[in-house]
Amino acid sequence: MKYTDEQLNSAVKNNIFTDEQVKSFREYIQGSNNQATKLQKVLYYGGGLIIISAMTWLMKKNWDIFGPAAITFFSAIYFVAFLFSGYIVFFKKKLEIPGGLLLSIPIAVTPLFVFSLLQVFNFWPQEWDYNDYYIWIKGKWVIIELVTILVAISIFIKTKFPFHVFLIAGTLWWLSMDIVPIIYEQTKLTWTERAIISDLFGLLMISIGYLVDIKSKKDYSFWLYLFGLIILTSGLSVFYNDNIFKFIILGIINVLLIFFSIFINRNVFLVFGTIGLTEFMSRLSWEFFEDSAFFPVALTVIGVLLIVSGIFLQKNKKKIDEYITNRFPDFILKLRPKNDF
Repeated sequence: MKYTDEQLNSAVKNNIFTDEQVKSFREYIQGSNNQATKLQKVLYYGGGLIIISAMTWLMKKNWDIFGPAAITFFSAIYFVAFLFSGYIVFFKKKLEIPGGLLLSIPIAVTPLFVFSLLQVFNFWPQEWDYNDYYIWIKGKWVIIELVTILVAISIFIKTKFPFHVFLIAGTLWWLSMDIVPIIYEQTKLTWTERAIISDLFGLLMISIGYLVDIKSKKDYSFWLYLFGLIILTSGLSVFYNDNIFKFIILGIINVLLIFFSIFINRNVFLVFGTIGLTEFMSRLSWEFFEDSAFFPVALTVIGVLLIVSGIFLQKNKKKIDEYITNRFPDFILKLRPKNDF
């Protein structure tokens, strides 16, 4: 049933609704009308990601013909234009997704602007290419990453748009690699030295994501968890190659990731824990059944066990949640995020 403005005004005059109730109702309807459909979201994100890609890792070397000063000018125009248009769409038009994506572009263009600006002042060699930023690990890139994070956090504080966390987390990932030469004060590093820094950064990102998860009602933590786990697990993978004891420790860590995923209700930890546990069990099978016809059988058994475990967790999720709620003390339950994403 549809209602006209005249009917609502009449309801107010007859003391059926108050002015505040009708005002709140109209704001709710307006907000509902502004909700994007799935098709609109695909178009919004598709357009936004194309622009972001064009200004980041797909930036062609042909742009070098303009020179660093011209690229600095062009990137500044991009920054200001999309910052202004994003502000209008997000805050004035109240369209969160397209506005938030438009405001993502100034964040994405910041590395190009900083790179070109510093090239104007001969901060790094003129033969350095912008695409190298996404390929090679160099300590000087840290300046780009710190400025990008500062811009991203400033915009995120104003918008609270979840996709901006993806850009922050991604930049932190680059930072975790580029800061290694600075910490060790050398360019040639061992894999162990790189892994130590990766693990520390991974744990830091996961910790930040966890704190945000507890405090926030929106899902701002997923990208922090995802990039943190990528950094952490890639670092951990270096340590078990020469020591079976370290390898067992790695297996225990993956089991803990699975239990942690159940506790905070985050599948991303379950995915990484399962992948790590699969690697662990496959390695053990190889040790016991090397050059044996039973090696494929052992892997099959592992796969079946993982599938059965997944079915068990899916069937008993509610019982597991109730068990945690009933058996764990209150101070532990307070550490559990209440969001169900």
